Amino acid sequence: MRRALTVVFGVALLTSVLAAWYAPGLIAWYYTPPVELGVTCKPAVQWGIDVYRKTVLAGAFGGVVLGAFVAALLPRPKVKPAV
Repeated sequence: MRRALTVVFGVALLTSVLAAWYAPGLIAWYYTPPVELGVTCKPAVQWGIDVYRKTVLAGAFGGVVLGAFVAALLPRPKVKPAV
């Protein structure tokens, strides 16, 4: 059961990071008008997407580091020797 939960949460974390990484670019691509308008916010939007992606990666990395630190501090269960 523990292994299954670990796999489920690991895959959930991975897909969350991938969705957070690709979704803004796909949304920007899908809603890009077919012709250039006189005023464009494309550079500002691209900058915002880049900052968002960096924030997602920093948060994921920080979560992994924090999780490893907390896991190292937790007491390990005592295993009874087999008789």
